[in-house]
Formats: sequence, C-alpha cells, structure tokens
Amino acid sequence: MTVIATAGHVDHGKSSLVRALTGIEPDRLAEEQRKGMTIDLGFAHVTTGSGTVLSFVDVPGHTDFIRTMIAGVSGVDVALLVIDAGEGWKPQTEEHLGILEVLGVQCGVVALTKCDRVDRATLERRHEETAARLTASTIAWSGVVHTSAHTGEGLDELVSMLSGLATTVERPLLPGAPRLFVDRVFTVKGSGTVVTGTLDSALLAPNDTLIVARTQRQVRVRSLQTHGENVTNCRPGDRCAANVVGDGTDDIERGDALVKPGTWFDTTVFDARITVLHGLRTPLTHRGSFTLHVGSHFQSATIRIIDGDSINPGDTARIRARFRVPLPLRPTDRFLLRDTGTNITVGGGTILDVDPVARLSRADPDGSVRAIMAGRGFVTLHTAELLTGRRLEPVVGTWFADDDTVAQTRGDLMSRIAAAQSIAVAALQDHERDLLATLPDVVIDGDTVRLRDVDPVRTHPLLDEIKAWGLTGPNSAGLDRNIVRQFVQKGLVVEHDSIAFHVDTLHGLRGHLTALWREHPEGFLVSHLRETLGITRKHAVPLAECLDKIGLTRRTGDRRVPGPAW
Repeated sequence: MTVIATAGHVDHGKSSLVRALTGIEPDRLAEEQRKGMTIDLGFAHVTTGSGTVLSFVDVPGHTDFIRTMIAGVSGVDVALLVIDAGEGWKPQTEEHLGILEVLGVQCGVVALTKCDRVDRATLERRHEETAARLTASTIAWSGVVHTSAHTGEGLDELVSMLSGLATTVERPLLPGAPRLFVDRVFTVKGSGTVVTGTLDSALLAPNDTLIVARTQRQVRVRSLQTHGENVTNCRPGDRCAANVVGDGTDDIERGDALVKPGTWFDTTVFDARITVLHGLRTPLTHRGSFTLHVGSHFQSATIRIIDGDSINPGDTARIRARFRVPLPLRPTDRFLLRDTGTNITVGGGTILDVDPVARLSRADPDGSVRAIMAGRGFVTLHTAELLTGRRLEPVVGTWFADDDTVAQTRGDLMSRIAAAQSIAVAALQDHERDLLATLPDVVIDGDTVRLRDVDPVRTHPLLDEIKAWGLTGPNSAGLDRNIVRQFVQKGLVVEHDSIAFHVDTLHGLRGHLTALWREHPEGFLVSHLRETLGITRKHAVPLAECLDKIGLTRRTGDRRVPGPAW
C-alpha cells in the first residue's frame, strides 16, 4: 500500500480527481456535498493492474482548514499536487507545497485539472509555469500530467505514474514500536470505537495493547481493517482502521497518538533543525506564539533559536521547542510550525534530540548518538534506544554510554580503588559493578574489589592524562593531590608552580635542547624556549624549572646551560 495525499488550492478539483481515479466519493459529509467544498479529510483507494494499492487522503484546500490539511499530509509517502489549468498557481498552492516540503515528502506528481475547459495555448503555458515553479522544490516531482475528471483525460497516465512511485517507497521498520496518530475517530454500533490513521514504525496486530499518549490510558485492539477489509496486521505506511476497546477509548480525539507501552519516549521539549519557508516575509524569531504540528496532532508551543537570534526565510537553523502535552517522539520525526497570530506556516523540519540536557547556550544537536548521549552518563540500553530511536549494543551489561563517559568512569573507578586500596562491591553503582569485569588490573575478592599486585600509582589513569597534556601541562592544583604527590615522589611527574609535566615529556625535549644550545652556546633564555616550542610564558617558565629539577638544564642567571644529567 502507498499512501498519497492531495494538496492544492481550494476548488482546483482535488476531490473530483480522486473520485474519478477510485470511483469512491471522498467527501463523506453531507455539508461537503451540499457546499461542493471539502472541509474534512476524505479517504479513497484503488488497486492497480499490478496489484499495488494506491490509498488517497483527500485534504481541504481552503485556508480555514489548514490544520486539517496538515493532519492529512503528515506521514504520507507521495504527494499529488493539484492545480487548476485555468487558474494556475494560487496562494494555497504555494503554502501546501511548503508544507509538503518541510514535512519531508520525498516524491510526487502534479496534476493539471480541468484541462477540457482551456485551450491548448493556455494549457501549455500553465504547464511551463508549473514546471518552472517546481524547479527549486526539494520534492522529486515525476512530471506534470494533464487531466480531466469529466472526460477521463490523463487518468491512466496519472495512475501509472503514481504506481511507479509506489515501487520506490520504503518504510523503516522499528520492531515492537507501532505509533498511530489518529486522524479520524468514530463509533460503530455493535463494535464500539474505531480510530484511523497512517501507521508508523512497526506492525500492529489484533489483541495488541496500546496506550493513548495524551491520557496514558490503555486500550486493546479488537480488530484491524484496511479499506474495509479485515486484516491480521497492518504494516508501517498502511492506512489503518483499528477497533479499540477499554476505558481509554472514552475521550480519544484526532491528534492523539496510540503507542505500545514503553516503546516511545514521551517528551515536552525537543531540539530540531528547521527550514523557514521562502515565502515568509520576515525572519523567524522566538517572539510570538506558535502552533506545533506533529502527525495529526497540534498544540501551542514556544521556541528558542539555538543558532543566533533569528532565521531568515529560506534558511535552515536549529531551535528548541517546548510544549505542554507530552508526545511520543524520536529523532528523525518531522514537525511543522505555524505562527498562531498571523495564521501562516513558518517552517518545519526534523527532530534531533527528544530530551535535550544541555543549556541552550551550550546546545549542539546534530541527531547523532554521540550528541544525544553526551552528558547523560550511563543509562539503560532501553532508555538509550528510546532517546536515539536506534538499535544499539550495550557498552557493558545492560548499560549504554558515550565513549567519553565510559573512559572517564573507568578512570574514576580505578582512582577510587587505588586511593582506598579496596572498596566494597556493594558501595558501587550498578553500572560500575558491570564495569569491573572490563578492568584488567582489578581483582574481586569476596565482597571487595582491589587492584592486582602491581604498583597502582604507575598504572593510574591520571598519569596517562598528564602525559597526554604534553607541554601544556595541566594545573595540578585542580587534580587529586594525593595521587599527584605519589607521582612526584616516584619521579613519574615533575611540577612547578602547580603546572605538572610527565617525565617522558621532559626527556623528549633533548633534541630541542641540543638545537637551542647550538644556536645559543652561552645558554638559552626562557623566551628562546617558548618560541622554539610554540608555547606561552605560562607554561614555558614552569617547564624550564622542571628541566632544572631533573638535571637536563642548570640555571645560570637568566640562562640555561647543560645540567648534570645531560
């Protein structure tokens, strides 16, 4: 099944085209049929000769029903942009195209409708105008088809083109984590509550237990249908009608998300990458009120811009959005933002982090596992997978953390064991106990853990850290003074004025010292040492003093000459 959403200006013939393609009336409401105008979502389908099911979501074109239109196009595979051959490009055509683009629709077809009502010259001009406007679109448009719902012109070509696009659509499968954003809810006598929507992420089957994210109340799937036929399961991308039972059905409404318990991260804040629509007249700022759209859901939101103070029309930047009602989200989900005051669409894009922990001034989201997990420490593998939306491998036991956290935790654990000589296993956190098995120089002796019979000072991770600092040695006053003192006593580290250098770093300067004395036979100054090594005076002065301490140099006045260890 491939879900196709119509889009386009009011009265350009979207519903008539869907009716002609499928033989199904998408305007379900009596008011729609009386007024001849779509005001709610309509649904129809057709099975092609190759067996492909084209499932249409027909959306209203009038600006008063833009929220309904957004609910209809969210989560679709293919767009069918409808343009009246007589009227051509109109304001809602432009806005609908922008909505399709920021919601991530990848491909589509353009249908010029009512072609039987215009002459050949007008039709060709309209075709060229349309093609020119779409050259900069981010959607891959397969072509512009001339159609007439009245005469049947172009309908076979349109179905063929849509069928071809259907073969290119791929839906990622996230095992065990279905999500259904409800776009319609109604009651069937004798059956109860029925909800419909385009299924996302994973298979859904009868007897599955779901939670209504907004209320956290449970429902059970009694049965499933696609296009009026009972099915044993629905797949991601299917139009799905679920008959649900349970206390949670009492107040389900359009925009609710139904998910399996424990399979999605509920959040009221996210960091995201947003593209501001080209047609916006002023830059996007945090001022004003906004409406956030995700799936068929919408609610009020506030935003803060991570990259500067504003975003110009057509530009892409990062924002942090906050809202009141929790939503089950993951990175890569698409969203759309509208200005509540002006009632216009301002942009949309991709969610990068569903639980940002860094302050806005330090935030640097990019959607990667590294960026999402930075600063979180160790979390359960399950939590990490909810946060990242990816299948991950544990770093130890049932835990996950970024590489920096693992290295730091291992080092801290070794330092604590070395300082105390032994630690009770019960005093460690769960993830620390799992880490013990990965430490080669640790022995678990009954209920305690100690280092192997090696010199713990020489294997202490802080020693490697000081060595890694090289010539810009760290401020040793901020380090573990007990450990640093032992380093100095054993001749592993030399320090002066709270600047520490690894002894290997000092001995590694023999070549530089030889060159300095060749150039300055009378002895070199600290300034000469600083310039040769490319360091600042802050480090050059204590470095020269430390060279004196190990005997490589000897101070005579302001100059250094070869010392007793040279």
